Amino acid sequence: MTRVSFIFVAIALSFSTLALGQTEEHYSISTDAPGYKVNGRVKNTKVGLTIPLSLNSNKKNNGVDMYGKTIKDLVVDVEYETEERLHVKIADKDNKQPIVPDTPLGLIRPNVSRASHNRNYDFQYTAQPFSFKVVRKSDRTTIFDTSNYPLVFEDQYLELTTNLPKDANIYGFGEVTAPFRRTTNVTTIWARDNADDFYRNIYGSHPYYTEVRDGKSHGVLLLSSHGMDAITAEGRITYKVIGGILDFYFFVPKSGSPNDVSIAYTDLIGKPLMPAHWMLGWHHCRYGYPNIEAVENVVKKYKEANIPLQTNWVDIDYMEETKDFTVDHVNFPLDRMVKLGETLHKDGQHYVVMVDPAISANTSYTPYTRGVDMDVFIKNPDGSQYIGSVWPGYTAFPDWWHPNATEYWEKEIIDWVNLLDLDGLWIDMNEPASFCLGSCGTGKIDAGVQPYRWTLPQEVQDANHAAQEAALKAMGNPEGESRDLLYPKYAINNGGGNLSELTVATTALHYGDVPHYDIHNLYGHAESYITRNALIKQKKDVRPFILTRSTFVGTGKYAGHWTGDNHSYWSYLKNSLANVLNMQMFGITYSGADVCGFNQNTTEELCTRWMEIGAFYPFARNHNNKGQSDQEPYLWESTAEASRNALKVRYTLLPYFYTVFEESNRLGTGVWRPLIFEYPQYNELASNDLQTLVGSDILLSPVLDEGETTVDAQFPDGLWYDWYTHETTVDNKGKKVKTVTLDAPLTHIPVHIRGGAIVPTKTPKYTVGETYATDYGLIVALDRDGQAEGRLYIDDGESLNVKSHSDIKFTYKNGQLKASGKFGYSDAEKLGSVTIIGKQASRLDSAQIRGKKSSTRLTHTDNAAVLEGVSIDLSKPFTIKFN
Repeated sequence: MTRVSFIFVAIALSFSTLALGQTEEHYSISTDAPGYKVNGRVKNTKVGLTIPLSLNSNKKNNGVDMYGKTIKDLVVDVEYETEERLHVKIADKDNKQPIVPDTPLGLIRPNVSRASHNRNYDFQYTAQPFSFKVVRKSDRTTIFDTSNYPLVFEDQYLELTTNLPKDANIYGFGEVTAPFRRTTNVTTIWARDNADDFYRNIYGSHPYYTEVRDGKSHGVLLLSSHGMDAITAEGRITYKVIGGILDFYFFVPKSGSPNDVSIAYTDLIGKPLMPAHWMLGWHHCRYGYPNIEAVENVVKKYKEANIPLQTNWVDIDYMEETKDFTVDHVNFPLDRMVKLGETLHKDGQHYVVMVDPAISANTSYTPYTRGVDMDVFIKNPDGSQYIGSVWPGYTAFPDWWHPNATEYWEKEIIDWVNLLDLDGLWIDMNEPASFCLGSCGTGKIDAGVQPYRWTLPQEVQDANHAAQEAALKAMGNPEGESRDLLYPKYAINNGGGNLSELTVATTALHYGDVPHYDIHNLYGHAESYITRNALIKQKKDVRPFILTRSTFVGTGKYAGHWTGDNHSYWSYLKNSLANVLNMQMFGITYSGADVCGFNQNTTEELCTRWMEIGAFYPFARNHNNKGQSDQEPYLWESTAEASRNALKVRYTLLPYFYTVFEESNRLGTGVWRPLIFEYPQYNELASNDLQTLVGSDILLSPVLDEGETTVDAQFPDGLWYDWYTHETTVDNKGKKVKTVTLDAPLTHIPVHIRGGAIVPTKTPKYTVGETYATDYGLIVALDRDGQAEGRLYIDDGESLNVKSHSDIKFTYKNGQLKASGKFGYSDAEKLGSVTIIGKQASRLDSAQIRGKKSSTRLTHTDNAAVLEGVSIDLSKPFTIKFN
């Protein structure tokens, strides 16, 4: 794929395939593999087809048992699940290969009883060598085609390739720090604790992509929890998977809209969570506050600087020897921790702390002894307890699949949340991370805090690692296991090296004697589910808050996500947009990056520019690492001013954000959206990952380069109004995207409203609650025909099971504003103002609310007509006539 992302050129020179560990083996195709043929009767079933396959004869045995044991007999199950979703599963005939569990800890599959009719796709296959195509019916475009490429199916190596057109627009595969539009690369999927290296596998596992081709889109999911390399190269995508089966889902909406692909995808994996009002406010945290006074001072300084702060977070600093469910009685005494929560709540703010999955292996520590008594920890192949090493020293790891794990975790979580009166939890280190190789703590229970690996001399680290690896090898495989779980012959391009490095060993056992090798990528996903249920049990009526680092297909319905330990470099600010856009596409719409950067020292200019765009992340939080320079936004006046300016816009837009989140929760669309997803007909937008839309109506064009005070922004067809002045910035009447250079002095982020949109607003205050207590406003941004429309979703802002809500549709046409729809929420604040922007606004001088005899004079700014001082009930329809 020769076209590159806007950011790719800037960073590509720093990387090479060699530096990234990519070899010819990763990019190559197994051309010697014999492939398979249809062998037996193809059966029509109630849901589709069943196709028996057997290995093609191969007298020389070339391409057999290349990386594992070749499986000779396969079955292809084709299920026409919906009009827009096709399921193609290629599995071993004996069903011995492990699959993603059909439970909430994996993914619950739909129960399909009969084939869908009026399908927008055709499934076609060739008998020998077996290959298949998926064709979109609406335009007869082949969207997936394995022709002329081998199918390899071994117990520890599966390979399948699909053809692509030249220069294809591929988005997805992750989690990885890379341009949004995929270039020629190997994307490795294996959950890994790592500080966001470019192009390397990190915390999440999402073997899903969307392609936009000739203005239409489709999506493809390979549902697998096994490690894999997804190779995007010119003319093809190749999957190389080290276990399981080939379990494909294809999403082919009739509209071809990328947003409709997201809807179809989340129909399968689950809709993104609906946040409470408060979760949309500004958050602050750092790792490394020395004591509770430092945390209290941050809250105080935010207030003095008048920078809105909704939620204060405390990292693992608060713990005694970094053990879960404890406090440092000297630096973070319990009474002060409780008092912090009380103060925050009194001031309308919120309180979140971190909890890690690893439990200190200490017989004086109740969470450990309870876990031992309930038998809930992961085990070694010989049945002994697996003991790794994390922050508190030697640790045991909860096995989320154990029948007692839910009861165990619920008690710990509920007791802790009740004790501190927390509003949510932050679950980290859940890839799971471990600082040693294998069960390095075997025989060392009660050893206490250990020196961290990276603090030791290199020769000591090397000696320790060699001893740990020798012990791991000596432990061997689980009984009856013939696969090489430690060193599979095909080595995916794992940034950490061998699969067991810095995580739980792949030979460790979960309940039912399931090797960690088979469900490693599910660990954080499973913890998110169980933690969410614990919080619901603790407070059943409100929406739980969980932020997780490790994710899988479908995690977005359980938890939000931050993109991990990024760096205070301009390249990471620039790439943060792509990272967040990827999460939106993966169905984790409550997501964001660490604002101002986590590792290394930020600068005033970098933090200022980062606060400007970070203020609009769906999940917006400043977060910093221990030992780095302070980066609270009030430390520099330019940063403080930029933060106030940007957060003023965010808080004004809170009703709009909330409405877009409701759409995301109900439909599955992104909260942030790449321009190419809203305007797929413009291929010029295919590589633009430097701007983003919030919903469909608000366009953000941040400065992302050091020293710049302008930004070149792309605008598709239509009118685009400046948020701040309401001037028409662009009137694009052509069939091409228009690029405009926008002024952007240091404390300013360009924000634009799409002509034709009606955007609900509030008057921004210090907290979300205070903001939501103000009257609603409407900004009516007219299109060229003098028309606009929009919607407003209202409920109580916190209930898990919403009992009443309003879903109001606004339309403006021929000088008349109408509100229609559902008006089920009776406690909504009034509508206090309407601002009309556009050329026609200057001709308006009065407005009359239907049912009232008198009209109201409008006030005018240079670019808008404003109806103020009204108090319109939003519990019923209304009409306003503008004259």
